[in-house]
Amino acid sequence: MKEHYYNYIWIGIFIISLFGTFLIIKMAYANPFDLPGYAFTKPGIKEAYSFAKLDSDKLTGLPCNCGCMNDAANHGGRLHSRGLIDCFMKGDVNNGGEWDPHASECGLCYEDALLAKKEYENGKTKEEIRWILNEKYKKQTFSNKTAY
Repeated sequence: MKEHYYNYIWIGIFIISLFGTFLIIKMAYANPFDLPGYAFTKPGIKEAYSFAKLDSDKLTGLPCNCGCMNDAANHGGRLHSRGLIDCFMKGDVNNGGEWDPHASECGLCYEDALLAKKEYENGKTKEEIRWILNEKYKKQTFSNKTAY
């Protein structure tokens, strides 16, 4: 009779183990910021989209130098007028807006957002970061000629 009780204990341990494994896997793949799937293509892109979600006001007004603030035709038909934040979202995702895939496809956008995040962490103001971004691209030239 005692032997049957041990079987129940082992079955209980097995069920608890399965449940615990399920919870661990679910937590490992959690998306607490409700980021879009394309934000997970690279760790830097995920970090930039997370920063945009949590601190969108810090990217608003910062220049984007990929051309999206001047050329709507080549940037999904939408002119990015609010600054770098428009590369990540249309409107405010925290208040009914939607994500924009532009920054996940544009290295300039997400790298500049990560640069801004780093500079904010170093105590820089938005005006100082705006100056840093403008200086970074000050000597940038555009060409229609492809180098082979």
